[in-house]
Amino acid sequence: MFSFYQNAPSAGDILKANNGEGPGFNALRLGLSLLILGAHSGWVAGMDTSNDWVGLQGLFRLSLVPAFFALSGFLVTGSALRTGAVKPFISLRFIRIVPALLVEVTLSALVLGPIFTTYLLSDYFQDIRFLEYFGNIVGRIRFELPGVFETNPLPNTVNQNLWTLKPEFYCYILMALMIYFGLVRNRSLFAALIAALTVAATAAAYQFGFGVTGGNYHWTVVVFYFFVGCIYFQWRDHLKMHWLLFLGALGASLFLMSLERELAFLVTPFLTYCVVYVGLLPLRLPEAIRKLDVSYGIYLYGFPIQQALIARLDFLHGDGALLFLVSTPLVIGFALFSWLFIEKPFLKVKRYVLGDRPKPAGLPASAAEGGSQITSLAPASR
Repeated sequence: MFSFYQNAPSAGDILKANNGEGPGFNALRLGLSLLILGAHSGWVAGMDTSNDWVGLQGLFRLSLVPAFFALSGFLVTGSALRTGAVKPFISLRFIRIVPALLVEVTLSALVLGPIFTTYLLSDYFQDIRFLEYFGNIVGRIRFELPGVFETNPLPNTVNQNLWTLKPEFYCYILMALMIYFGLVRNRSLFAALIAALTVAATAAAYQFGFGVTGGNYHWTVVVFYFFVGCIYFQWRDHLKMHWLLFLGALGASLFLMSLERELAFLVTPFLTYCVVYVGLLPLRLPEAIRKLDVSYGIYLYGFPIQQALIARLDFLHGDGALLFLVSTPLVIGFALFSWLFIEKPFLKVKRYVLGDRPKPAGLPASAAEGGSQITSLAPASR
C-alpha cells in the first residue's frame, strides 16, 4: 500500500543527483519575488484590498513570505553545517545581506527622498526620520522618510518589504546559537524541541493571541517556518519526495490555514514540505537567467519603485495590474544593477571567510557556499 513511499527518492537523493543543488530553487526564489511584487501592486495602487485575505486568494497571499523563510531555512542550514562555526556563518550572512541592503537604503534616503519630499531639503536632512531611516541597515525598521509619499494611496511608506528584516536577523542569531551549542548537528533533539514549541506556541495563540494577526503572519510565525525548513534539511536523507505527499501536504496546509489564525504554527510542516518539494523539481532556469540572481534585488527595490511611480503617474492609480506591468522592467533593471555591481562582487569575499574548509557531501552547492535567503528579505542563496 505504501510502496510509493518506499520507492520515492529522498530530498538527499535528489540533491546528490544534481551535484548538491536543488534544481528548482532558483526558479522558486525568482517566482516568489515576482509574485510578492504582483501581490503588492494592487495595495500600492490604492485598490480595495479588503478581500485580499479572503478565500483561496487570501491563503495564497498568506503563504508567500512563509515560503521564502521555509526555503531560506532549508538552504541556510547547509551553510551552517558547511561553516561549522559562528564567526564564518555570521560573516557570510553579512556579506550576502548587508551590502545590497545598505545601497538600497542609502539610495532611498539620499536620492529618492530628496526627489519626492514635500519638505525643503534643509529641513529634510535635519529631520530625525532621515537619520533613523538608516537604522534599517541594522534591523531598526523604519518605513518613513520626512515628507515622502505623503499623498500616495499608501502614504508615508517608502519600503514596506523591510519588515522582514527583523525576523530574518532573529533567524540568523538563533542559528548562530544553534551552531555554538551544537544543536544544528543534533537533528533528533532539535526536531523534538520544535515539536514541543509547536504545541506550546499553538496553545499560547489560543490563550493569549500569540502570533495572531488579521493580515500577513506575525514575525514569530515566519521565524518558525525558517526552523522547520532547517529540520527538513537536517533530515533530508529521510525526507521522501512524492507528488502524493505533496498533494496531501498542500491539502493540509489549505485546510488548516482556512480555519483559524491560531493554527498558524501547525501549518508550518505541511507548507514547508510543499516548498521543498517544488524546490527539488527539475525546474531549471536557462543558464543566462540562472546566473543573474535577481530575486533579492526584486524584493529590495520593488516597493519603493512602485511607490515612486504612483506618486508621479496618476493613470496608475487604482490599477494594480497596470502598475505591475509598468514597474516590473524597472524593478528588474535595479535588481540587475544590485546583483552585477554589489551582490556578486561582494560574494567573492566568501573565499576568505571559508578558507580551505572541505565541502560536506550532500549539501546544496548554494547553501554550502554560504548563501541565504530571505528573505525574509529572503535573499537568494549563493
